[in-house]
Amino acid sequence: MIPDIKMDLRGIISPLNLLKFKNRLRSMKKGQIIEVILSDRDVSDDLVMITGRSQDMIVYHRQHAGVICIGVKKG
Repeated sequence: MIPDIKMDLRGIISPLNLLKFKNRLRSMKKGQIIEVILSDRDVSDDLVMITGRSQDMIVYHRQHAGVICIGVKKG
């Protein structure tokens, strides 16, 4: 699955990184996919929780060499 938007949030402090994600997601069109790149497992868990409470859907969640990539489809 190829994302429409990639957002690298590594090194950005929480909760600013989650705020940036939510703002970007709000501006997207329904059906678009955003890939969020993270390095912090706690932020990843928070992002999954936030997405679970919305109309949006996680389409993939990968971890490799300390980097976490989460694909979210705008609902």
